[in-house]
Amino acid sequence: MKKAELVFIPPPVSGHLVPQIEFAKRLLDRGDRFSVTVLLMHSPTITSLASAYTKSFAESNTPIRLINLPPPVHFSPSQELRKSIEKFITEVVDYHKACVKEVVVKDVLSNSNLAPLAGLVIDFFCTSMIDVANELGVPSYLFFTSNAAFLGLLMYLPTRHADGREFEEFDGEIVIPSYVNPVPSSGLPEVLLNKYGGYTTFMNLGRRLKETKGIIVNTFEELESHAVKSLMNDFVNVPPVYTVGPVIDLKGKSNNKLDSDEIMKWLDDQPDSSVVLM
Repeated sequence: MKKAELVFIPPPVSGHLVPQIEFAKRLLDRGDRFSVTVLLMHSPTITSLASAYTKSFAESNTPIRLINLPPPVHFSPSQELRKSIEKFITEVVDYHKACVKEVVVKDVLSNSNLAPLAGLVIDFFCTSMIDVANELGVPSYLFFTSNAAFLGLLMYLPTRHADGREFEEFDGEIVIPSYVNPVPSSGLPEVLLNKYGGYTTFMNLGRRLKETKGIIVNTFEELESHAVKSLMNDFVNVPPVYTVGPVIDLKGKSNNKLDSDEIMKWLDDQPDSSVVLM
């Protein structure tokens, strides 16, 4: 059977890039139906952990093809950059749109050695790449690095916003369909209270998620049964949801041994039964 080519597009953030590549590895381990190309973006603030991971991965014996995109030489972020890292990441991704399309056309679609392009697999910070997929006439799929409850929160934001309501620190308890219990506004992710682009960024990302053809979530149904059922029943026009987690880089500790040692030392110094690992 002829393979299908998938192009993965992670943002230049280790917490999103690593799980997406790990998912690609597991996808290939399950059979030979796909081949995978990963496009690597560059950012002025890319972490050393992400750089170390991709360097180590590129040197390994992997069938996954890595393509480094040109660095954003003329990239000029908005003035609110320092106040919202989420807005900055989406601006970095948006800057790469034309480059991504050019690389896919030149190095994937025009490469006779590769299988036909089956679609783009994007991160939720990369929803602007849905436009690229549409221009190329291929489907886009979302790989969601976080949990199903948080995915439901993102999908809830546009509905709340349409009613003219933004989050305030002292809103009281808020009923979110994917959460089992009401949540106090003070317990929400800080980005949702950010008036300098953070909230708007996440609200716009939540709006665009539904434009994909499928959502792959880094969780499993037994862990988040309420949230997974909520995604299927409580929201309108949600694409199919597939749970594939947990996707974890179990071998990655060697790339960041110093941090691991510091974390373990800190844990050893804490009183018994005083730390909850989540």
